[in-house]
Amino acid sequence: MSEIIIKRAVVFALILGAFLGLLSVIPPVIGFSLFILSFFSSIIIMLFMKKNDKYLGILTNQEGAVLGAIIGFFSSVGFFISFCPMVIFMKLIIKDYYTYGIPYILQDAIWLFFIIVFMVSAMVSMLNSVCAMGMTFVLNKFETKPNDINTNLDIKIND
Repeated sequence: MSEIIIKRAVVFALILGAFLGLLSVIPPVIGFSLFILSFFSSIIIMLFMKKNDKYLGILTNQEGAVLGAIIGFFSSVGFFISFCPMVIFMKLIIKDYYTYGIPYILQDAIWLFFIIVFMVSAMVSMLNSVCAMGMTFVLNKFETKPNDINTNLDIKIND
């Protein structure tokens, strides 16, 4: 797997995570958004890259799992980067808005916030790794692979 695939996957993961974070400001949507973030962010990004990107070719199961873990981690980080400021902003505008405790954590224990973000991102990356590995397994069963170039050549050498 090349470095450019990983860089593009990280950028797409941050964009998807930020979009889901902005969407999660609406309280009834947060459960759906977290479900998509936890299980389907790697699948969405890998299918998008497979359809629209010329660099993502046929992946092995191991490459799919690693790419899914990277996508899961960075989509979760993107989610927190966009969700937390929006919650604080909404609390300033709407006084009765539920804050999920974010302003209090950021005021008193910023280190606790970073630990929570890291641990949640690690769990999301593991879930996305398994989902992406399953997706690459299914895609490898249905995807047409190029023919093998290696052919058996019988060469006789006369002494």
